[in-house]
Amino acid sequence: MDLLLLSLLAGVLTVLSPCILPLLPVVLGGSLSQDSKHAPLVIIASSVISIIVFTLLLKGTSMFIGIPTSAWFVVSGIIIAIIGVTFIFPQIWEKIMQLSKLQSRVSTLSTKATTASGQKKNVILGLSLGPVFTSCSPTYGIVVATILPVNFALGTVYITAYALGLAAVLTIVAVGGQKVMRKLNWLSSSSFRKTLGVILLVTGLAIATGLIKELEIWLVETGVDLTRFEWQFINIGDI
Repeated sequence: MDLLLLSLLAGVLTVLSPCILPLLPVVLGGSLSQDSKHAPLVIIASSVISIIVFTLLLKGTSMFIGIPTSAWFVVSGIIIAIIGVTFIFPQIWEKIMQLSKLQSRVSTLSTKATTASGQKKNVILGLSLGPVFTSCSPTYGIVVATILPVNFALGTVYITAYALGLAAVLTIVAVGGQKVMRKLNWLSSSSFRKTLGVILLVTGLAIATGLIKELEIWLVETGVDLTRFEWQFINIGDI
């Protein structure tokens, strides 16, 4: 199979791989944290940018050589956990915005400032997911190991295809979940948002401490692993 098509397919299948299943609550939680139809798109678009940029910086240059992969998981996990805390205690995020003077620059109108502030949080959440998403696909691994070092431009195209395939399915899941929650009138509930914050906090800590890996191993042992389907499409001789 053509590697470009396989990269796109790999991104789609990644959504159901063991290492992504624990992260779906992060994407959904961020998308449902505010009653804005743009929230899922902002988070997922930021994730796509993060995947591409992180890959090119980490694998395409010598900038981060020597930094273990686990270090990136710690950073991502801490960011996600902090975002979760700000969902539980919104006043913390408001304080951060005030200290950084971001709210006053955005708009003098409070409603616009609040919306923009929430979108900044979504961008940060999406960017933090890039390093985690890049560890889930054998096709991604092949592109990074064999294509990117030889042909940087072609490798970038394949990585982009992978990220877009992943984004397409995540968008369907996140937008669908948001529509359901909006019909149930749960999005405006303070307790609902605090619950999402707890989910993000727990997931972030699990990523930072490595517990997420143990969960992935357990999922594989119980048979939840669609990467075998991806391997069936991979023809090493054609790469």
